[in-house]
Amino acid sequence: MIRAKAMSVATFMNRTTATIMSSTFLTVANAMTWAGFFIMMSLVCLAVLVWMFIYVPETKGRPLEEMAFYFAEITGDRSILEAEEQLYRSDDPALESPEPVPEPERSVKKTQLPEKPPPEDAHVVGTMA
Repeated sequence: MIRAKAMSVATFMNRTTATIMSSTFLTVANAMTWAGFFIMMSLVCLAVLVWMFIYVPETKGRPLEEMAFYFAEITGDRSILEAEEQLYRSDDPALESPEPVPEPERSVKKTQLPEKPPPEDAHVVGTMA
């Protein structure tokens, strides 16, 4: 419920901002000059970049599950955390991984190819060599 509400607020804010920007673009650009308008927009983008650098976590090298936990803890979304707890707490033996069974040793015949050097003009062509 909280997640759906947060999504609707974000969607509302996104659509409101897009409506304001698209309906006032020409008026503001003509009032400020085109160059001034694009400088103002670049400053807004720079401010958003600084905000993202400070508040959005680095996700490089982290698994998706770890990031799901991170955002679930920040937003207070207990549904993800409860689902994971149920999964790991389950007494169902079908969910437990069985112990690996060692494979029997197999004898592999190695065929000896005569060692003959490639011709002097041999080379690999393309990527499917």
